[in-house]
Amino acid sequence: MAAPPQISQDELEELREAFAKIDVDSHGHIGTEELNDLFKAANLPLPGYRVREIIQDLTKTGDLHDGKVTFDEFANVVHGLKSTEVAKTFKKAINKKEGIYAVAGTSEQSSSGTQHSYSEEEKVAFVNWVNKALEKDPDCKHVLPMDPTTNDLFTAVGDGIVLCKMINQSVPDTIDERTINKKKLTPFTIQENLNLALNSASAIGCHVVNIGAEDLKEGRQHLVLGLLWQVIKIGLFADIEISRNEGVCVCVC
Repeated sequence: MAAPPQISQDELEELREAFAKIDVDSHGHIGTEELNDLFKAANLPLPGYRVREIIQDLTKTGDLHDGKVTFDEFANVVHGLKSTEVAKTFKKAINKKEGIYAVAGTSEQSSSGTQHSYSEEEKVAFVNWVNKALEKDPDCKHVLPMDPTTNDLFTAVGDGIVLCKMINQSVPDTIDERTINKKKLTPFTIQENLNLALNSASAIGCHVVNIGAEDLKEGRQHLVLGLLWQVIKIGLFADIEISRNEGVCVCVC
């Protein structure tokens, strides 16, 4: 199968690998009940309602055969999800390799002695995104706006408030705001916030293995960026769907 216009050959191979993880018997198709797991395996977690809508669309168009989804059908669905400029533009901004910074050390929960890297442009993209998303939130005024030319981002997430707020930006009402400690922060209440953020991130589909509260408190760059990217991406696909339903073009500036 040739890659659809919005999917590169490299991405197509990644989708094949994800499909193979779910199609363990190599039948060449999966059941619709496995589609949600397939999206997660492909690092494209979607809300349950959206997966159900995709199945309904496949049924209406006659692309489902006995409740089975082939790889080609899955790739076409992914093509549809990536067809707007929203995901493509943002992903392009953080995937550029200029200004790569190496950071020593890794998660306290994983092996030591390794190095990780991030790009300056990647960090700037995240800072601008968070500044815009939370600019009117009074609970974040103690750390926002962040300066994209500094390491503000890695210290701003240290008390857990920004992370909790970003999770609710991506999937509204995931966290009851009354459970976020916002005043008289202590090491104990900060730990509570960070645990709340990590548990909630996992609940919306983020991969949080080997990320601990202490890593976020210390602002470990690659872990902070990796978690934020997952949170933003989940919200990104939700925004794409809303824009389709309302006939609105969403742009990332």
